[in-house]
Amino acid sequence: LKDELEENRQRGVRNQVSDVKLLQGDLAEAWREGSTDYATVAMRYESRDAMVDRASGRVLSGDLSTLGQSTEVWTFVREAGGPWKLSAIQGA
Repeated sequence: LKDELEENRQRGVRNQVSDVKLLQGDLAEAWREGSTDYATVAMRYESRDAMVDRASGRVLSGDLSTLGQSTEVWTFVREAGGPWKLSAIQGA
């Protein structure tokens, strides 16, 4: 994700996402490896999502006027009961 954000910055674009609403979230799996906990959640949500030019604000792809639906699988990790941190995002 960090690399993708840097690549977008270098290209002079940014991903603009707004009006995000979770429609459904399901725990797909949870497991432990040693003292590390993992949880994978499948999420279906709606949002306005577009790639825009940083300088002009012009929409290059996507649509900021229409809500679209997406499904992603997010994996979270935590060490020994600590705070959950996002580890991976996969499109479904």
